Amino acid sequence: MTFSRTLGISILLLLPRMGWGDEISGLSVEIKETSSTKFDLVATTTINSQFSALISLNLVNMVPSTSQTLFNLSGVGQTTLLSLDMVDPNGGYSYSFGYQWNFGHSGTAHNDDYPYRIPYSTSESFKVGQEYFGTFSHHNSYAIDWDLPEGTNVRAAREGVVIDLKEDSNEAGTEDRHLHMANYVTIGHDDGSQAVYVHLQMNGALVELGDWVATGEVIGLSGNTGFSTGPHLHFKVSQQKSPADFSSIPTLFVDKNGNALNSDAGGNLSSLTEDQTYEGSADANFAVTAQTIRKSTILNGSSKWRTESWLGTFYDPEQSWIYHPNLGWLYPVDAENSSIWLYHSTRGWAWTDQASFPWLYFHSSAGWKYFLANAGLYNQASGEWETLVP
Repeated sequence: MTFSRTLGISILLLLPRMGWGDEISGLSVEIKETSSTKFDLVATTTINSQFSALISLNLVNMVPSTSQTLFNLSGVGQTTLLSLDMVDPNGGYSYSFGYQWNFGHSGTAHNDDYPYRIPYSTSESFKVGQEYFGTFSHHNSYAIDWDLPEGTNVRAAREGVVIDLKEDSNEAGTEDRHLHMANYVTIGHDDGSQAVYVHLQMNGALVELGDWVATGEVIGLSGNTGFSTGPHLHFKVSQQKSPADFSSIPTLFVDKNGNALNSDAGGNLSSLTEDQTYEGSADANFAVTAQTIRKSTILNGSSKWRTESWLGTFYDPEQSWIYHPNLGWLYPVDAENSSIWLYHSTRGWAWTDQASFPWLYFHSSAGWKYFLANAGLYNQASGEWETLVP
């Protein structure tokens, strides 16, 4: 039996950061032989972050175990992405593979209705120094600069997971070498988008890789590092549909009362206005977010349906109410110990958590009921099933 093996080529796609960071390793893919006729394609991640990997294959007399080529990974460890099996065990074979990867998970579409906050406190007001497609350094980018003094608390404009950061630089300027010297924090969102907060001061990242941060949480201290002419915060959101499909996008910004700042009557988004001063809104408390059921789920940004939740699949416009196909419209409120209260229009308040569900405790009847899709609620006290009317 003759065979050939072509070693896979690692194609490292750095997180698009306008040259702000040094090259960072984090993911590698290799072939491991598990038998004389079978090989596994294994990804190794060495940083506590989120990753997306896109695989390409060139096979002779071999077939993959799945047609899937795009994979989302989390944390540190090894993951078998797919297996390669020989079609004719007596024939010759060959394989080669390539991959691209990036920090953060990939998603199908950005949730364009998500209300991004101005990323500093409601007690502060700062001027926009450069708007979308600005003439100094934003020529091809939906990026915003705010003129924040050094040491200002930078807050998360949207909740998510810290997927990348840099904080070891103390130099700024406009030479080419400064393109790699900016400190930053990057937060990955559940629809595959990412927000990057750039030009932080040295040791100015106040979060760690893998941390989950809430909207309004302080994540860093503003500074003047990298390609910069003075202290400011550079903010940009990019959508990652795959490591090979990554681009900056406009976002909806809201003030401290939840009012849109850059959307017209038709929902068209423009930039915040250069030289105009804006109050912060990151720490405003104008919406119930109920992260207990949203955390670690996947949001389809175009359809607003959220999957992989312990509550099941539900429609989530990321406002106050959610819609569950079997439970109807629910108003969720986070409680202690990662539990949640759900308000139902006809049955009132019910309490549950990941360990208890599908049992729900109903406040009005002071008893537990078991939820079963398409059947309703089983009343533990009466031993009877109740029809659930959404």
